[in-house]
Amino acid sequence: PPLCVDCSDRRAGEISQHVAMARHVAADASPLIGLATAGVLPVLRDLFGTVMITRLVKDEITGDPRRPGAQELDAAMRDGWIRVAPAPPETWRIGGVDAGEASTIALAAEHDGALVLMDDALGRAQAAAHGLEILDVAGVLLAAKRALLIGGVKPLVAGLGGRGLTIAEDARLALLRDAGEQ
Repeated sequence: PPLCVDCSDRRAGEISQHVAMARHVAADASPLIGLATAGVLPVLRDLFGTVMITRLVKDEITGDPRRPGAQELDAAMRDGWIRVAPAPPETWRIGGVDAGEASTIALAAEHDGALVLMDDALGRAQAAAHGLEILDVAGVLLAAKRALLIGGVKPLVAGLGGRGLTIAEDARLALLRDAGEQ
């Protein structure tokens, strides 16, 4: 079965194995917005090199330049480490999620060993049903801490909450425990 690192499954070996195994990374809007809001979007470049998004995800974030993450995403695209791909035709066969999530899943499904960055629970379930590996924003923060790219997750999680982006309480506590910051 695919390795799925989500808010409830953060054992150290699995995160590092998960990150190292990823060859193709496709991101949905929510993790990009969350990481940009926390001021740590570049950890994706440091962890994965290149991150792919679909045009639907790009438009969701940059359609309004005042939207959180819009300027950071534009800068990352200019720097070349976030790349935009068209939404695959398979996008429209994936139901139960929004178009950005469906296109991210379809894009990742085109590549063996792909990793999907996605926060939405229904989207993660759909990605898992397609045999894809999944990492959410909390998992990215934990991987970044373990890779010594950030000093701690607690202030970042608090900052997200102060900007209206929250992580479920049980997931927040598990993240802080696994990061050694409880």
